[in-house]
Amino acid sequence: MPIQRPAVPSPDKVQLGEGVLVFNFNPDDWDDSEAIPFGATRGGGNYNVEPTNLPMRFDGDRGEHTKGLKRKTEWVIQITANALELDLDLLSKVMPGTIEQVTGETTPNYKKYRPNVDYKLSDYIDNLAYITKTHGGQTIAYVIENVLGDSAFQAAFEDKNEVVPETTFTAHFDPENMNEVPTYVLEYEAEPTV
Repeated sequence: MPIQRPAVPSPDKVQLGEGVLVFNFNPDDWDDSEAIPFGATRGGGNYNVEPTNLPMRFDGDRGEHTKGLKRKTEWVIQITANALELDLDLLSKVMPGTIEQVTGETTPNYKKYRPNVDYKLSDYIDNLAYITKTHGGQTIAYVIENVLGDSAFQAAFEDKNEVVPETTFTAHFDPENMNEVPTYVLEYEAEPTV
């Protein structure tokens, strides 16, 4: 096959940056009632898979890059997104905590959110998917599993602007299946019907 110059992209392979995020995404049922939309974002997001590679060094090697002598020892797998819509339900996923409904005596009723002191198993979300399309219309989903909002949270307030905090969710290995990396990417052959 001759090398084409310049490399002209196929519309089916050019992925578009805009997309939606969905908690508890079911790749087999887009109408699953357990799925929870993340809400509107601004400034997009990131899907990051970062393995820690450990070289197996030996006397006389030519450096740490010797074919066959490298292993992955740790993983950091995350999705970050800038939340334009931020309510207490999303906040309790970003920074696990509890929401209490309070009946006001001399004030209107209100909800009170408080972060948890430590993580509980119930704080983990089954998965989080960043779903986008190609220019040709093919749907792509980047999915991370056993998700926990375990990063710093900062809400910046600025005159004549909206609060758009960066949210970060981290995938976690399942102790029952430590040999399965908790992320996958889907390419749908046709537009899912919803």
